[in-house]
Amino acid sequence: MEILTVITKEIFERYVPAAKMPERHSSVFNRLQQQLAASYSMMVRTLVSPQCETELDSNDRVKTLAVPLICIDAFVRTCRSLDLVLTATGFGIVSTESTAPASKSRIDALIEQLSLQELDLIDEMIQELMKLEGWGMTEQAQMRVATLFYRPQQLETMTTLRLTTDNWQLAQGRAVAASAILRNEISNEYMDELLLKLRTASMGNADIIIMQKCCAFMADFISMYDTNGGIPNELLLRQVVHQLESYRDSYPTYTSSTLYARRHAERFQNRKEDPTFFFM
Repeated sequence: MEILTVITKEIFERYVPAAKMPERHSSVFNRLQQQLAASYSMMVRTLVSPQCETELDSNDRVKTLAVPLICIDAFVRTCRSLDLVLTATGFGIVSTESTAPASKSRIDALIEQLSLQELDLIDEMIQELMKLEGWGMTEQAQMRVATLFYRPQQLETMTTLRLTTDNWQLAQGRAVAASAILRNEISNEYMDELLLKLRTASMGNADIIIMQKCCAFMADFISMYDTNGGIPNELLLRQVVHQLESYRDSYPTYTSSTLYARRHAERFQNRKEDPTFFFM
């Protein structure tokens, strides 16, 4: 937890300006010491992984992202209990009985803004962790990259939904459903391989093409779910399968899958000498 020693009052307020207090006051920062440690531990358990924890001190890029992530997470988790007041320069702490806390809508807007910043930081952190040997095999990697549609920017640029924390949670549920549909088209074996290659930053060009087509399908599924009740876009699905079938040599895991075997099973043919004809 050496990284926590880097987070001073000045550093904390740099990443959470709403908590900025006059130089002689450290009340917000001091009250968050326990939560800062808790946010660090949670980041290790749910994102970085215990196996890669040492990278938080030795890897400059990971460390640079971890510091603001810890600060923002700690503040978001506790700010409702801090009795924030809106001042001319931002938010502060209620210090007198005659000063009323900021309105719920103001606090909600602040939390939403910081939560979106946290999503971006987590996304950047994942991109760095993917480059580390071993992270892509961890439980944390599987949890954070559960489908091919795992980045907030995908929601922002590929769907009709506005990027909010609520929409992000909604989209993640729909992405799981869309991924299940795709598994029936590209095979469980190849989807598992794609996800592993994604988590370990080892995709080849052929994999990237399939991933892009799969993500286009998933984005459409997420966008249109309220309109069509989750009916998949068959045209986009056919484009995915067409890529696999047209360039089979580039997708050996797909061609060795049970799905491929079923898809290409030789159909029964009646012969003239057969005593009985079957119609299929």
